[in-house]
Amino acid sequence: MSIYVGHKAFAGPFDTVEQVQDRAGLYAVLRKEGRGHRVEALDQSANLRHAVEQYMGTSIIGREKMEIAVLYTPGIQKTGRLRMLEEIKINLD
Repeated sequence: MSIYVGHKAFAGPFDTVEQVQDRAGLYAVLRKEGRGHRVEALDQSANLRHAVEQYMGTSIIGREKMEIAVLYTPGIQKTGRLRMLEEIKINLD
């Protein structure tokens, strides 16, 4: 399953942190709104699961109508992930 955040296809949306792998990439915190989603937060990390746990805690995200989408970026270092974030943010506006 995938969802577009800006112009990039992310895996998800997931309603629990346990569904996120601890790999490098980008994550989007999404709020369900009707048939769609609104991006609440967008960030990058070398350890996505840990970053999402820090942001959301380990509770079920779905209780708050929040979900997580991730874009795994194997082989892309932090500077590359930051560039990707900026491109996505431009496409969200």
